[in-house]
Amino acid sequence: MNPGLDTAAAELYTAFARQPRPATMAYCDHCVRPDEVAVLLRVPLRELTAGQLGRYATRCLSTWGDVEDLRYLLPRLLELMATGGLDDPVLPESLLGKVGTHRHGWPADQRRAVEAYLGAWWAATLSAHPAPWEATTVLAAAGAAGVDVAPLLSAWAADGGEPAARHLADHLFDPLPRDDPPWAAAARAWRAGPDPARMLIEALLGTSDPTVAAQVSAAYEVLPPG
Repeated sequence: MNPGLDTAAAELYTAFARQPRPATMAYCDHCVRPDEVAVLLRVPLRELTAGQLGRYATRCLSTWGDVEDLRYLLPRLLELMATGGLDDPVLPESLLGKVGTHRHGWPADQRRAVEAYLGAWWAATLSAHPAPWEATTVLAAAGAAGVDVAPLLSAWAADGGEPAARHLADHLFDPLPRDDPPWAAAARAWRAGPDPARMLIEALLGTSDPTVAAQVSAAYEVLPPG
């Protein structure tokens, strides 16, 4: 794992440690099997695998479990998601959207731990290209959780590394949601500012890799006129 993610994961587990392992979980017996539920009740949290948590992650709070169950499982869910173990492409935004609906009522240390983990996930994503997730996906997940993405965009602009520039190049070809949720509105405004152009030019001047040069050049051409 990334050292920053390791530290943030430890803080996440600490903040949520007071959440007891549930003795039972409510579930729809038409779409969830009893043995799937039993595994989550029996296996220690940090030992749960992506295979054991995958279906829960897509069904939680709808046909499987309640908010307290989600709070208990959340550290492991986020850890597996950020590192690519839970790799359903719609899961980051959908799961973090459920977190965002409820976390305003959680204790301050738990809210802070979630935000810190999302920040560490963002930094880890920008540090490598390719990464387990595209930058747009992580940005959308943070926004769905109710996190202000302005500091994430500022960190992107300040990064200065080639992987961050390559993520930017990918991001500029990703369409933003038409309904402009707050994270997308912030990203749209940032795209139109000076930082993306500067980042791409610096990457183009600094690379000796023709593949990277072609990628950032193509992205530069689709920047909003400024």
